[in-house]
Amino acid sequence: MLSIVLKKEKWSMATLPLSYVFNLLLVKQTWYQEGFPMKMNGQSRTFVKQVKLDLLALSDADLFHIIRLWVEGSNLSEKPFDKAEEIWLALGYTREFSDTEGLSQLNVEMPDTESEEPVSWNAPDPQHLRTFISAMDEQQFAQYVITLAFQSLHPIYPEWYDGLTFNAHLANYLRQINSKRRTVTSKQNI
Repeated sequence: MLSIVLKKEKWSMATLPLSYVFNLLLVKQTWYQEGFPMKMNGQSRTFVKQVKLDLLALSDADLFHIIRLWVEGSNLSEKPFDKAEEIWLALGYTREFSDTEGLSQLNVEMPDTESEEPVSWNAPDPQHLRTFISAMDEQQFAQYVITLAFQSLHPIYPEWYDGLTFNAHLANYLRQINSKRRTVTSKQNI
């Protein structure tokens, strides 16, 4: 199954640094090993595709800003590490290791050291973030991106409910951001 993914994603990953490609492949391999946690019907798939199109229609800067807000609003640091790590990697973030973590990754034992520091993650640049999101299929996009959006936006907009209703509101929200940006840009060009 992974070989199919590699062939499919070959061109979109060609522009990424090698470390980003490895992260993406790790997430894809984990995804296919675990199977799909949710089934989507045709209507759900249509709304997920629409949200993805509307998100990718944003400029790189706006896309990066929106994802950063959703990541911050979803409290990833409060989730179990393996689930949070999967989301970080899917979005192209790279883990920042402390000196002691780097040594433990190399199997060097450090006596009397415990890692109580929170894990830090470095965001990908906006173009690489776009590449990672573009490479996601509908299932992955729903699992990683829409879930972040829901966790971040639902407390602010509870009237968006969940499921299809939330996705429809989210698509409209993203279109409004894009429309406002285009209006401001066109006024500046006049």
